Amino acid sequence: MHEPSLVDGARPASASADTMFDTFLLALRNTLAAFRAELSSRTFLARLRRCTEAVLATLLAIYASRSFGLPEIWWAAICAFSLTGLTLGAALDLGVQQIAGTFGGTVAGVLLSRFCANDVAQFVLLMACLSAAGLYLATKRSAGYMWILSTALALYVVATTHAQPAADLRSVAQALWLNALVGTTAYLGVTLPGAAVMSVLDARDPEASAVRPAVAHAFTDRTLGRVPHTMIGAITLSVLAYLAWRYPTDGFAQAMTTAIVVLMVPVDAQGTWSLYRVVQRMCHRLLGCALGCAVVFGVLPLTAGSVAYCLLAVSVFVWLSCYLRFGHSDISYAGTQFGAVVILAFVHDRLWLSDDVGLAYQRLMGIAAGNVALAVVLLLVTAACAVWARKRAS
Repeated sequence: MHEPSLVDGARPASASADTMFDTFLLALRNTLAAFRAELSSRTFLARLRRCTEAVLATLLAIYASRSFGLPEIWWAAICAFSLTGLTLGAALDLGVQQIAGTFGGTVAGVLLSRFCANDVAQFVLLMACLSAAGLYLATKRSAGYMWILSTALALYVVATTHAQPAADLRSVAQALWLNALVGTTAYLGVTLPGAAVMSVLDARDPEASAVRPAVAHAFTDRTLGRVPHTMIGAITLSVLAYLAWRYPTDGFAQAMTTAIVVLMVPVDAQGTWSLYRVVQRMCHRLLGCALGCAVVFGVLPLTAGSVAYCLLAVSVFVWLSCYLRFGHSDISYAGTQFGAVVILAFVHDRLWLSDDVGLAYQRLMGIAAGNVALAVVLLLVTAACAVWARKRAS
């Protein structure tokens, strides 16, 4: 039987907590089922070429950024990694959006940061307005990746400004622009020859016929309208912005970008937004980052600051993360987050490759804070919508 949506239904508010918990358990079960289904030799062979291309693109981005003497080279690696697994046309499209989003987001962050340097109310209001505008543009307009990337980077720059008042924002912004260009170009430089060879050989992708896990998305019909969707983002970022003001650490900058990225689930043609998909992204982000940090904490002491060992670790773990990233939708986002943690832990700013685990720890703390705040606000807003709908019906 089709269950009513959270906006239009008249379920009591007390059911919202059960709905959230059941949805989380369902997302977790589906993730584990998808993970088990990916563990096969056939799947390994099918993804061997694409995962190898992803590793080569990431390493090329690191070396190119280093050879140009750029700081913030972690962003070049992230930009190359984020395009992995896409078709050539999709990579070109998202690569352009990636460069434009990096430029727009950092410029907006630099310009807006000066207006909230000394007042907590202005800081919180700015974060709320940025998140609401970003979610609206990303879900209603074309080039959604560009809009959400611009919003996330603007939030990151503003939060970093408060956490590190002495930072040279213009230099950081310029380095991010150049690294976005380097990372995108590195990925295309690796992918184009491979695509040309496969086209000449007329090779078909053996993964197309791979068996996919059978999962049950029983809660995908539970939806929220666009207004509550934007409201959740604004409220969550307001809470996190206040905490970031009171406790100016690097982790809260990541917490705010986490909340925005998790909420960035495309709406359908009717303007509704799936609760299951957002809860699933929260689950994947926590699982991927927890796994990444566990691996980083275990491997970093073995590298002993060696560039060769760090490069080997990056190569192995990026390959493994892409193996999951190219899989079923019920596991792919966890692979993306695992790869991001590995890159941010091993590839730092001006230090290039480092054995400092502090960055990985701060990222995990920020992501956990962002997901907890988002879950609480999501529960409260859905409960309020249910109460409002019940009163309206009566």
